[in-house]
Amino acid sequence: APNNFSSEFAGSVFPSRRAEILSAHLRGAASHEPLHTPASPTKVKSPDSATQRTAAFQHRRPWRKLLYIPQDFPDDYVDDTFLMELQKNANVRMYNYSTVVMQTTVVTQHISSIVVFIAVFINLYRGALTGNLLLWCSTVTTVIGIISWDLLCLTLRTPVQRIIRLGMIKSAVLFALLLFGLSPILRTLTEDTSSDTIWAMTVIFFFVNLAFHDYSTGNLTNIRFPGSVSLNAAVLASVLLASQLDSNLSVFAFLTFALKWFALFPIFRRYLKRISAAASMVTTVVLALVATAMFMYISRAIAMLHVFSTLFITFGCPLWLIWVQRYKNEIHGPWDEARPIVHHYYH
Repeated sequence: APNNFSSEFAGSVFPSRRAEILSAHLRGAASHEPLHTPASPTKVKSPDSATQRTAAFQHRRPWRKLLYIPQDFPDDYVDDTFLMELQKNANVRMYNYSTVVMQTTVVTQHISSIVVFIAVFINLYRGALTGNLLLWCSTVTTVIGIISWDLLCLTLRTPVQRIIRLGMIKSAVLFALLLFGLSPILRTLTEDTSSDTIWAMTVIFFFVNLAFHDYSTGNLTNIRFPGSVSLNAAVLASVLLASQLDSNLSVFAFLTFALKWFALFPIFRRYLKRISAAASMVTTVVLALVATAMFMYISRAIAMLHVFSTLFITFGCPLWLIWVQRYKNEIHGPWDEARPIVHHYYH
């Protein structure tokens, strides 16, 4: 009876599909049978994202180490051959001890020349050396240097250098005449300055001269930066020292000697080193002995300091450089900056 009632009720009230579902539910409840609902459609699993990336990677074009073309790779991508281009100590130069010792002569020569110049000033300041004698000695040494210069030009077979040498002689004569006229002014230039200030500034200028000196042997004709800074520092130190002398002749002789010593003599040493390493070594030994002998009568401590510093620079520093060279580890690879190759075309 309940079943008939539910069927009639469902047929009268729910004529649609909803009535059929309700009737089936009532029949299942009466017979205690479970209600079978229609099964939901099963979802198809999508392939893994890693698998998709692998498949996409296999279809990519090969990677090229070019940043200016569009590729399927990020800009910071590198392949497995990246470290295969690693180079260690590719441009490291291994030094020879005797060669480095020969190269240190330019440093010891300049240090010895500064020591000789200071010794000349001290003797002139104390009266052990007169301005007249200094002027004659500098003139004789200049003539000897000019003759030696001509011999060097003949050895190098560069006739153009003779013309340059004549121009430098004319400039030196012009500067000498200018210094002769300005000697009274330069002698009284620092009357109101204390001597301690003069000595301190002179030491600073000589250190600047030593630091910025042109130690290369390629510049044989003119004075370029930073050699010009070194020459200006030496001239300023010479003017400060000359202002402490008591006569115009001494000032003129000392400044003339300074002009030849710091402007012409370094160029002569470069010529000498270029044509003969043995002659350059002999010049180094002679300058070191002269500087030591001149300071022996002034200060033995400074003379011994000069000897030890010369030996250390000439023999100790090259050994130190070669010993440190074994710890050098320079690496090069594709991460280095690109170096453009510039071609110079001369018409």
